[in-house]
Amino acid sequence: MPKHIVRLITLIVAVLAVSAIAIPLLTDDSFYRYGHYRADSVPEIAAQEPVYQTVRYCYGCHTERRAQWSASNHKSVSCEVCHGAAKDHPQNAKMSIPADTVKLCTLCHEAMPGRPLTQPQIEVAAHSVGQQCNVCHNPHSPKISAAAAKVTGDIAAGKRSAAACASCHGADGNSPNDTWPSLAGQNAAYLVRILAAYQSGDQTDPIMTPLAKVLSNADIQNLAAFYASLSCKAATGGKPVGDAAAGKALAKNCAACHGESGIGSNPAWPTLAAQKPGYLVNVLKAFKAGLRKDPMMASVSRGLSDTDIANLAAYYAAQSCPPTK
Repeated sequence: MPKHIVRLITLIVAVLAVSAIAIPLLTDDSFYRYGHYRADSVPEIAAQEPVYQTVRYCYGCHTERRAQWSASNHKSVSCEVCHGAAKDHPQNAKMSIPADTVKLCTLCHEAMPGRPLTQPQIEVAAHSVGQQCNVCHNPHSPKISAAAAKVTGDIAAGKRSAAACASCHGADGNSPNDTWPSLAGQNAAYLVRILAAYQSGDQTDPIMTPLAKVLSNADIQNLAAFYASLSCKAATGGKPVGDAAAGKALAKNCAACHGESGIGSNPAWPTLAAQKPGYLVNVLKAFKAGLRKDPMMASVSRGLSDTDIANLAAYYAAQSCPPTK
């Protein structure tokens, strides 16, 4: 065999021998364990907590919030945009709730050139007057949709129907009982809306639900027209438990909907001035507990203590009646 062939074969054998010895020494033990290119990174990645699970991750535990969110114009916003990543959430059972909603909401809703007109925009300083957005808006269903119902009822027919309501609400619409609302001078559009809600089941009450079920749409219109035509009387009875002066300070957060003195500009929302304090306490506690359903009121009442509720009730009960319509 020629010498050059022997040398070539010897060189090849030597290279193979060196390679056989070197490869195990130079290759990490985890090579090929998880794939030939990832090595020890896979166990590290697998050990990380879940992050950004998408909204489906929230469905099982947050049914009510999901229903509000999915039925509103906010449904294109992922839960984690506001609440942050879901890391560790399954163990702690509570995600972070934004404290500064103005800073968060204006990321999308502050008026600026070029922003789509279909996206609601506000001038922050003029719109919020220093208040947090969730004072008036439910973050899961932020659109305020209390549109006024059209009232075409007959007052005389409403008076006849109201005879069945007199024992609770008074013959003249001024309730003799502190725990039942006075209806005299109340906004007709609001009365139509709330009676229709009791009739449909959107709102429930052991007394009002069965009574509303038997009303026709004409009956509801007539009752609303009748009670709106009556003169309100100042709340009477014992001194309210709360502090009206403290309630006045709290009521500034309610003024956008209910007016500074409990008489708002939107007829679809209830007038609170001169209302029974016991009724106001009960209804605010019902909103807070979720027994009455309204996205906006649920958000507002959630942050109120029992003392706050008593103070608000005392303030509104002390206000002058609205003028007869």
